[in-house]
Amino acid sequence: MNGAPHTSPAFPMIKVLGAVSVSCGILIVATQISTLGRIRHNQEEMLRTSIEQLLPGMQKQITYSIEPSGDLKIVPGLEGEGHRFFAGYDGSGNLLGVVIEASDRGYADVISTMYSYNADTRTITGFQVVEMRETPGLGDKIRSDPDFLANFKNLDAKHDHPIKAVKHGTKRNPWEIDAISGATISSRAVGRALEKSVATVTPVIARNLDRIKRGI
Repeated sequence: MNGAPHTSPAFPMIKVLGAVSVSCGILIVATQISTLGRIRHNQEEMLRTSIEQLLPGMQKQITYSIEPSGDLKIVPGLEGEGHRFFAGYDGSGNLLGVVIEASDRGYADVISTMYSYNADTRTITGFQVVEMRETPGLGDKIRSDPDFLANFKNLDAKHDHPIKAVKHGTKRNPWEIDAISGATISSRAVGRALEKSVATVTPVIARNLDRIKRGI
């Protein structure tokens, strides 16, 4: 029998659901993009604050990215993929030190840290935890325990001996970290993070130290 094509009663509902799905997808993507932008901004502010605290008196900062070839590349702001470090200078252009990132798996999750490094003395001069999820009251003491943080006032970062955390009260050498009692796993994670970072980044700094001091 001739006549208008038969339309399923469900077809209008399918069209509506399809339109709703597309709209929801667009909203989700837009929200994600907006959120990622804010997250990145907050992360950069946190990095900038940490660098300033680790290098008191800093008036100028340069971000160096380490290329796969081992060469250095100056990148804008706090950008840079892979291994990078941040050089800080005083008002006269003198190098105050460099700040390097380091991370390793702790008790609960990855512990992300930053530390300041003096390339002339080859020592670590400061340390901060950037992000962690360690046990409150135990592992999270690596962020604030004054005795633990004192380890990093002049920690030997030469390559003669590996940096490592030792049982609380047993530190005998300048490259050792006196662990926090009850937070040995977190303390050891910090030691591993620093050792890996120092072994990877500081040889590049040593090879390019004259250039870094000149800020070019």
